[in-house]
Amino acid sequence: MVLRLLITEVTEIHRGIYCVAGWDPDGSRMVRPLPDGVYWPRALIETTSTVPGTTVTVTPNRIRLNGDYPHRTEDLPIALAPIGHLPAAPVHWFGTDAPPSAATLAQAFGESLRHTSLWRGHRRGVHVPTGTRTCSLHGLRVPSHHLSFIEEDERLRALLQDAETRYNLPVSSRRLRETWREAGIAAVRRTLPAGTDLHVRVGLARGFGEQRDKCYVMLNGVLW
Repeated sequence: MVLRLLITEVTEIHRGIYCVAGWDPDGSRMVRPLPDGVYWPRALIETTSTVPGTTVTVTPNRIRLNGDYPHRTEDLPIALAPIGHLPAAPVHWFGTDAPPSAATLAQAFGESLRHTSLWRGHRRGVHVPTGTRTCSLHGLRVPSHHLSFIEEDERLRALLQDAETRYNLPVSSRRLRETWREAGIAAVRRTLPAGTDLHVRVGLARGFGEQRDKCYVMLNGVLW
């Protein structure tokens, strides 16, 4: 069975290795397609022109994954080839056919959402425990003046205010990270439109190392 996926985010795992996620409009679900069960190398991203807003076709395969929740909710092994690319069409990021967008992070990821500290009124270290049965990908509807970007400890971070509280989140978006590395924080700030609602993509990173018990919230992208 071939699936159509509207790509919602491409995030950077390491330079040259990426995680892709998309909305399955026929199944009304978010999907994390994993070619042969692994992340996407740069060459595959580029040869398939996989960027947010494009629609691709993928074929699930029979590889069995043994990952933990919450990522197990969306993880989907797919065949490495063929990955198709459908003609460009207008994308509406809000509305009945759009990927869901919540008003708050708590609505997106549930009551297990935690944070480890506060920084100037912003919650940091925002996470859910590994093994939590919830989604690991979601959208937020946020006014553009409730999102900004800063540099901290030589990393790009986002200051986000949802309908309840304020957060300081790591940025995993490939596009935003590359813009920052190539042209600086001012160029990242210039990418955002003013006076409109944004569809902010948020996702949970897999727990690893000494933090394997926590899946931290990341800013995966911004759409409008």
